[in-house]
Amino acid sequence: MIEWIVIGIIVIIALLAFYYYNALVGLNNQAQADWKLIEPLLQQRLDTIPNLVEVAKRVMKQEKDLFTGISKAREEALKATGMAGKMKANQKVGALLGNLYARAEAYPEMKSNQNMQVVMEQISGIEDKIKYGRQTYQYTVQQYINMTTMIPGSFFAQIFGYKSDKWPYFEADAAARKAPDVAKLLKD
Repeated sequence: MIEWIVIGIIVIIALLAFYYYNALVGLNNQAQADWKLIEPLLQQRLDTIPNLVEVAKRVMKQEKDLFTGISKAREEALKATGMAGKMKANQKVGALLGNLYARAEAYPEMKSNQNMQVVMEQISGIEDKIKYGRQTYQYTVQQYINMTTMIPGSFFAQIFGYKSDKWPYFEADAAARKAPDVAKLLKD
């Protein structure tokens, strides 16, 4: 009788180990796949920025500080390595693009410029795709973290070598966390 209980316990532990191993591998693979969908979008945004800046420069001659900041942020993003570095650099790019959009509101000639509208629509479409990709990625990372930190998953995660901090979250840039002062941005 005791042998059957021991065998039963061993079978249950083995089934749990298989379940958690497969779940961890699946979430790890999904997080990696989600990131692989976001990364080309980040690059596409970086590739489109020079067009946006060039068109905007023609209209907004006095906004050189903004264009310089966007160009520097783009260069930093292109040089960034590793997932966390790319995330941080691209968050800065996103914050500066938000400033550009806010300042563009002060220039009626920019709103009516067809080239500017086309480029802004391209970047806006890319931003929407990045936003959706980030949401999917964040959800997968949250599931992965839950699986690696909650009992009994944390026990199996340790056994199989999965760490809860393997996949970083996208976090808002400190400047992006506070609402922009539009009046200040639109000052001449």
